[in-house]
Amino acid sequence: MQEDGTPFFFRGQRIWEAVMSELLSKGLSRAKEAFLTGCSAGGLSTYIHCDDFRALVPKASTVKCLADGGFFLDVEDISGRRYMRGFYNDVARLQDLRKKFTHCSSDMEPGQCIFPREVAKGIHTPMFILNPAYDVWQVEHVLSPEGSDPEHLWQNCRLDITKC
Repeated sequence: MQEDGTPFFFRGQRIWEAVMSELLSKGLSRAKEAFLTGCSAGGLSTYIHCDDFRALVPKASTVKCLADGGFFLDVEDISGRRYMRGFYNDVARLQDLRKKFTHCSSDMEPGQCIFPREVAKGIHTPMFILNPAYDVWQVEHVLSPEGSDPEHLWQNCRLDITKC
């Protein structure tokens, strides 16, 4: 519930289920080969849903997944904080995701469970990972988020990775 009393609605899982249901009815249920892929946030979703996707298609099918980007890092930013972990902690608590991520140990913060580094440990379906060595989005939003740089010392780097 938002501060003004407006309820939040999370539809991502419902959308996933509706899309998969539609695809299964259009032939995915008879597929001999199936491939799940996504880019950026869709890459993160590919990690999260890869084995679920595998479970939907016939056992004799060849199934593979490709995460193109989305390997978001759980690292300290330039101020020494873990901005993304804090963000993921908020998401995990708000959506009560801990039960979805059975790979998480009880000593982990709930947001840690969402990072691909942790999710990938439990994936059984063949998974291919494509991620740039220098991910511009992560430089800007993970390593040097605006709130971690009140003096704007990293501003040029955030705007142009060649100036890092």
